[in-house]
Amino acid sequence: MTKIVILTGSPHTPGTSQLLADKFEKGARLNDNQVYRYDAGLQGNNSPHYLQLEEAPGMEVGIPDNDLIEKEVIPKLLEAEIVVLVSSMYYFGINAQLKAVIDRFYDYNHELKDKHSVVLISGYGSQDDVAAIKLHMKKLQEYMRWPSLGDIYAEDSWNQKKLQKFAQKAYEIGKSIKGEY
Repeated sequence: MTKIVILTGSPHTPGTSQLLADKFEKGARLNDNQVYRYDAGLQGNNSPHYLQLEEAPGMEVGIPDNDLIEKEVIPKLLEAEIVVLVSSMYYFGINAQLKAVIDRFYDYNHELKDKHSVVLISGYGSQDDVAAIKLHMKKLQEYMRWPSLGDIYAEDSWNQKKLQKFAQKAYEIGKSIKGEY
């Protein structure tokens, strides 16, 4: 059994990146993997990733006392063997909700190193349009020492026929995860 954490960022449901995440998760669960999923984009205002601090000199943001990232997501990430990052493309990068979670890795950089990863990105541009997000995710994977088990950049996910092919590929990557990593 492999411990997998899926982090999504899109606030759109149903949406193209959610479909990729759903299919990956479905495939991963076939082999009795332990899957934890955090949909950052669906948390809304009740669970902010940062708070503005009004009465804290020198501090612009703080972490809320009931912070779900600190209390639940980070511990799951520390235990995980595989991290799956899922986003739709926003202005040639990942969306802000997922970026806010990734930025929280900073205090745990050393403990989070040497896992494996999967990147699932949906977008509406050409291969040239996804070049920046590909570079960003590749650099993140290299920095964290997270070798990829398979990445999908669904650059033309507006096309339902092509999107279904990408979704099937996400399912196959998830299904291929067996045993310890």
